[in-house]
Amino acid sequence: MTRTESPASLAFWRLMDLARGDMFGEAWLFALAWLAAGRMAVARNMTVDQLAEVDAWKALVDAGFPAEAADRAVPQRTSTSVADMGRRAAATSIVAELHRELGELRWDVMPCFLDGGTRQAGGMVVPELAALLFDLVGEPDGSELWIPFDLQGQLTVEALRRGWRVLAASPLSVWPLPAQLLLTIEAGHPEHPKVRREVERDVTGRPISRADYALVMPPFGVQVKDSTMAMWDTAGGKGLEQFARSESWAIHEFVNRTNKRAVFVSVQGVLFAKGQEQRLREYLVHRGGECNEVEAVISLPPGVFGAAAIAGSVVVVNPGGGTDDVYMADLGSGRRSLQEAGDIVAAGHDIALGKVPTDKARSVSRDEIAANEYSLAPSRYLRRVAALGANAVPLGEICTALRPPATSKDSSQFELAEVGQQDLNQWSAINHELAKTTHLKAPPKAGTLVQPGDIVFSIKGTVGKAAMMGSAAHARPTVVSQSCLALRPLTDRIMPQYLLMYLRSPHGQAQLEGLQVGAGVQHISPSTLLAMQVPVPPLEEQRAACPDYARLCDLEDRVARLQGEIADLTRHRWPADAQ
Repeated sequence: MTRTESPASLAFWRLMDLARGDMFGEAWLFALAWLAAGRMAVARNMTVDQLAEVDAWKALVDAGFPAEAADRAVPQRTSTSVADMGRRAAATSIVAELHRELGELRWDVMPCFLDGGTRQAGGMVVPELAALLFDLVGEPDGSELWIPFDLQGQLTVEALRRGWRVLAASPLSVWPLPAQLLLTIEAGHPEHPKVRREVERDVTGRPISRADYALVMPPFGVQVKDSTMAMWDTAGGKGLEQFARSESWAIHEFVNRTNKRAVFVSVQGVLFAKGQEQRLREYLVHRGGECNEVEAVISLPPGVFGAAAIAGSVVVVNPGGGTDDVYMADLGSGRRSLQEAGDIVAAGHDIALGKVPTDKARSVSRDEIAANEYSLAPSRYLRRVAALGANAVPLGEICTALRPPATSKDSSQFELAEVGQQDLNQWSAINHELAKTTHLKAPPKAGTLVQPGDIVFSIKGTVGKAAMMGSAAHARPTVVSQSCLALRPLTDRIMPQYLLMYLRSPHGQAQLEGLQVGAGVQHISPSTLLAMQVPVPPLEEQRAACPDYARLCDLEDRVARLQGEIADLTRHRWPADAQ
């Protein structure tokens, strides 16, 4: 990753290198602590050169500088060893040089702080996403902006730069040091006059604070009942019963603590997952009764939360009502490098704000959302396909689905053949011997064994691969792999060959692309797949189309023979094992 070469960035990296060279502490905290001490020294009319002396650090701590930060910057503050004195002198020189160059100008370490690997610690986003989030929140109107889960202080600093007053009270027991250091670098002191951390409480001590605006990025995958978040539940424990995970609980909780506008940023799973996530979406969509409160939903690419390959999402809610429809924008489609996440968000900034016409966004009615299992995944609504015609029916009406059985990690007496994605690369029926086997925990039920004529379909990873089961199912009892399911056509309504051709056609694949979701690995749920619409003409028309299937199999066989002939010609004179 290319380092940002501003004066503050150069100083940060030089301090990081100094810390790494001496093999102690976390280098980024060492660098932040020295920069914060330099900024606070300037604010207190001290000379930066004084930081080479231990007494200067004692004075800063007495004035409010975090003692933990001083211990990380000067690990042995009473030491007079040559090594410690040399380290202090080198760090002091770096900070003093920065002060001479920038003076009273802002020491903006945020870009290099992000590049320094700290995003992996959690609670940080690429700068382009931070800018988009604040544009979605809007301009400050004198109200406070509640930022309850700002683990590193990035969003608080950005809010202050934009003129907000910040309520930073958090349901979590947050380590305050990173935020204190960033605030000190920003304003010269860890306690900023526009940042408030206390909350109002009822007679039992339960927090009851509210705010007009909120920017909420909850931690991912935390069990609420096992954390300090549980005591914040405003629903008297009902919220905890419905929403056990931090993402769903925090959105439910803070939409009920916000008066005007709330922007939530989380993993994409909240947009499409079943269970508590679907309950949350139904709640948000109907919370305002006749008045729609969900203004916008934006899907984000993997990499916005750092180096983790997790795709993100933004949900904008206006308690009390807003537009009639929900604005859906997809900034996360495509498979690109995680390092490009910021560029993708920047390129889609105006799309997310609804400022430009595009095929990556459109407005969706609440009725359409309800008809699509309350999915808020923009891809579900943005993928346009040609008209299906009057004879289209849900896939679940013409097929039964065979799901993979429970498997055993250890060998068992129930060993079966397994058909999976590696077998779905052909038009011809699967007649070859299957290479993979699996062990089951219990005897297989008849409803899990694949039969000739079943369509094996991949629902995870590379979604949409399909092939017809052939005689391989007679050779050994066979089940589908965990990334697939089998579709058994009701042959009085649809022919297997016709169904396979439709599922693999550009029309069918376009439908499937719009239905698949995934914060990391793309997938499609069985219930969503079975709701997919398939054109089903009379059986006579289907039979008329089936010669095309035979032709596809014949062409595939001819291609295989030609490829074999090409391979033979290229090696018969000079094989690899020739002497």
